[in-house]
Amino acid sequence: MSTITASAILLGIEKSIRQARDMTALQFVAVTETRRLISYQQAVLLSHGLDGKLRVVAVSNVPTVDRNAPYIRFVEKLANRNIRADQKRTLSRSADGGDLEADWREFLQDNILAQPVLAPDGTSLGLLLLIRAPEWQDGELLLVEQLTDALGHAWNALRPRKRRGGLFEAGKKRRAVVAGVLIGLVIVLSIPVRQSIIAPATVMPRDPVMIAAPITGVIREIHVRPNAPVAKDDLLFSFEDAEFRANYEIALRAVDTAEAELRRASQQAFGDAKGRAEVALSQTRLALRQEQAEFSRYQLSQVEVRAPQSGIAIFSDSNDWRGRPVSTGEQVMAIAAPDAAELGISIPVSDAIALQSGAEVRLFLDADPLGSVDATLEYAAYQPKETPEGILAYQAVARFDSPDDIPRIGLKGSAKIMGDHVPLALFLFRRPLSALRQMIGF
Repeated sequence: MSTITASAILLGIEKSIRQARDMTALQFVAVTETRRLISYQQAVLLSHGLDGKLRVVAVSNVPTVDRNAPYIRFVEKLANRNIRADQKRTLSRSADGGDLEADWREFLQDNILAQPVLAPDGTSLGLLLLIRAPEWQDGELLLVEQLTDALGHAWNALRPRKRRGGLFEAGKKRRAVVAGVLIGLVIVLSIPVRQSIIAPATVMPRDPVMIAAPITGVIREIHVRPNAPVAKDDLLFSFEDAEFRANYEIALRAVDTAEAELRRASQQAFGDAKGRAEVALSQTRLALRQEQAEFSRYQLSQVEVRAPQSGIAIFSDSNDWRGRPVSTGEQVMAIAAPDAAELGISIPVSDAIALQSGAEVRLFLDADPLGSVDATLEYAAYQPKETPEGILAYQAVARFDSPDDIPRIGLKGSAKIMGDHVPLALFLFRRPLSALRQMIGF
């Protein structure tokens, strides 16, 4: 390229720099138009960030800069480690790569020209990197230096300026705006709102009849399905009866033996004092065998358990009980009227608020998340208990408002319990304030 041609191209690029209307246009000219003057594979323009480190703001042939791209991250790392933003220098991979040589080979060509962009007063504005494989010539370095001098003037002119006049008035306005915002924030945070909590809830039977095992044995069969309707005296479940029948037969044989012994002792009692004493002992032995037979008969009569009243059978699963040994008094299921249900709520200790009987409750069932069922809080326990999920919670019970709108027993959902009116600040920051109070002990 002749000297006259290079000068004409340089003047054309300087004209484009002066005519740039904003920083985006100026950065585009810096990394794109420069190729007309100097041959290179890639141009990168960097600017100082708020932390003083160099950040890529423009790359040739790329419309936007991806901050997370490996290429961009490597260029910034190389520039901040090996280059001073106010000092021109050339870098080569063999001489300046160091521990970055492997990444350099992947992302960049062998030689880099780092030309600082300075304001007229010498302040560093940024850095222009020109990257190519051949080494840089002295004439090319002079052309790039002349070009970045014009770039520095334009960059300095387009930088945002701080207003020197009216600082006092601006400060007063700023303080007035801040004061107004704070006052408005205090007013908004003082607005009373209804406090509420949301806790898991389950529809439970009210006053169910508990069906417990009347004897100790092994359950053979469950004759009803979970949540199935049952009538009075319907068969609910039965025990394995082979052992009980055998015990009853043995007890009957023992009674027959005791009766025979009593008859023999009675016949020997005539005229024999020792025989009369044997009669009393045989009578006692017979009474004992009769009691044992009566107990065996009772156990045999309890192998089939029937419903004491009509309702629905509430238990988990038939397979959980089939073939399972149970003890006397162990609960197997419950019988409840389908229209006699209440809402059981588990309120985690961390979410608990002051609740009064009669508080409004709204149930959102998992089976119907768009609908709700109204209820009224009856009571909330004072002593928390651990739930099956391992959460310490207060147990609360609510009664449904409408007898015609009672959900099916066993359904689960979330209950929203309404509390007292409190300031909006307490409603929003109740849990952080509680945690802070526990932390500082005040």
